[in-house]
Amino acid sequence: MFYYIYRIPLPITVIIIAAAVVGWALIMRFSARRGAAAVRAINIILVFIALGGILYITLHHRLPGQRELILMPFHSFIEAKAEREMYREMLMNLFLFVPLGVTMPFALLKNGVPASSQRLKNILVTVAFALILSLAIESIQYFFALGRAETDDVICNTSGALAGILSFTIYSACGKRNNDH
Repeated sequence: MFYYIYRIPLPITVIIIAAAVVGWALIMRFSARRGAAAVRAINIILVFIALGGILYITLHHRLPGQRELILMPFHSFIEAKAEREMYREMLMNLFLFVPLGVTMPFALLKNGVPASSQRLKNILVTVAFALILSLAIESIQYFFALGRAETDDVICNTSGALAGILSFTIYSACGKRNNDH
């Protein structure tokens, strides 16, 4: 399945991800009417599915043999000038963590629309978790010679989680506006 996703033209992939982020916020807003517990439960399950997908794609299908470490941030942009496929790889690394960013802040919800301090806490916990997870994956890839471990992957993965968090931000903004009326 990932192969088919990887082959979708990049502009269409970007549109699909953007629509999914906004759509998830709207779905969660509608679901919140049924209760915060339902929103939280659905998203806890989806966080584990997202984690499984991330680990499967980044670790499972790789064979040991190549160990490369690139610590220079944004080195992929230099490589992409010569090899344009690098842009797709960076974007796919970003997209890989969007589902985690979309679901984790909702999984951390304790009740309906969170106060600004709770909203910020959920966002920070999600970003920190994505960063640590990405660092762990890159470390495992390096130590077990499962391919290239690079700073740019960590940057792209964490940026993907941030892009997914936009869904939570939209949800929170809609709830705040609805509560103001």
